[in-house]
Amino acid sequence: MKKKIVKESLIVMLLSLICLVGCSQNERIGLDPTDNIAPAAPTDILVENINGGAIISFTAPKDDDLLCVVASYIVNGIERTTKASPYTNKLKVEGFGTEGEYEITLKSLDKSKNESAPVRVLINPLTAPVELIFKSLKVVDSFGGVKLTWDNTTEVNIIVEAFKKDDDDWMSVENFYSSAKEGKATIRGFQPEPVTFKFRIRDRWDNYSDFLETDNLPLEEVQLDKSKFRTVIALPGDSPSYGSLTIDKIWDGNTVSSCYHGSGNDINRTITFDMGVVAKISRFKMWQRTESAAWIYSHNNLKRYVIYGCNEITEEMRSGGWEDETGKVFPTFEGWTEIVNVLCHKPSGDTGKVTNEDKEYILNGDEQEVPIDAPAFRYVRIYMLENWSGGTIAQIGEMTFWGQVVKN
Repeated sequence: MKKKIVKESLIVMLLSLICLVGCSQNERIGLDPTDNIAPAAPTDILVENINGGAIISFTAPKDDDLLCVVASYIVNGIERTTKASPYTNKLKVEGFGTEGEYEITLKSLDKSKNESAPVRVLINPLTAPVELIFKSLKVVDSFGGVKLTWDNTTEVNIIVEAFKKDDDDWMSVENFYSSAKEGKATIRGFQPEPVTFKFRIRDRWDNYSDFLETDNLPLEEVQLDKSKFRTVIALPGDSPSYGSLTIDKIWDGNTVSSCYHGSGNDINRTITFDMGVVAKISRFKMWQRTESAAWIYSHNNLKRYVIYGCNEITEEMRSGGWEDETGKVFPTFEGWTEIVNVLCHKPSGDTGKVTNEDKEYILNGDEQEVPIDAPAFRYVRIYMLENWSGGTIAQIGEMTFWGQVVKN
């Protein structure tokens, strides 16, 4: 009985000790106040006004326990704060949608949460980025819709909002999120009929530009009929195929397990085929060979290539080309027009890793736009420059073209 009592007492003492240790640990969480002495205010304040804000330079106090310098200000009715660590002498305040004079309050804050006396600073922001971007916004008719371009020299995060007029109402069509210095976007899915759009720019502080209203007439866009595609007699510099994986596999409709496969030494050489019609191409997709997951953005799949086009293959084209010292024939491009120079898109960037986003994208085909001023053409020549493994063999899973048929 005595042993049982002693055992229970030890358990109680142990639990109490754990509780005390836990409580003492909880008390030490966070920064304990060390004093109640406020730091000095920042001094030597200079203001550099920028688009939509200002950069404020200062000399921070030399307090040993200085935590940061804080700027407080109001943007669109909401109080904002920007903090600068003790290791810098400037901070940026931004988000002001209109030009004018604004008041900024600067304070020093120490580790005991003591605040200095406030310092009042006046800034005069330059034209807001949303206004600058709006002035550069251009909208032109494109295949199946319109194409937008704009300049964003400050590279701020913006949203381009697009609306379509439907009788007397405006319906949201699409929002484009971007911070690119040279922004671009495309709206598709419209018939070649008159349509009225309007656009505006919005930033993350809910500043809005005016509306740009445009009347547009989308160009007709159809998917080219692959049943009209044909092989042509190989031209000098064209790379032969490997076994049964011939060039016509590019348009057989199989985007996974069927492909054109070169016979080796294909890089810096070409393949050529006939679309069967003269067409002004708006865009195209190229699928990789993906029957093995390990081949995605790898293996012999094309990474860089150039599309050339022409409307007639002449005898001069059939006799062109040049040989190196080994007798290997390389192509020449006299009579051909460069249509588009392509670097296959990889959402995660040019790294050794392939993400789920990469896989999802490439399984839907790598889509490339053709410049609107590119000429119409019938014959396609693909100049193969690099594959994803750095090897010399090239393969293409499938290709689909869209545009406007000019001549059957």
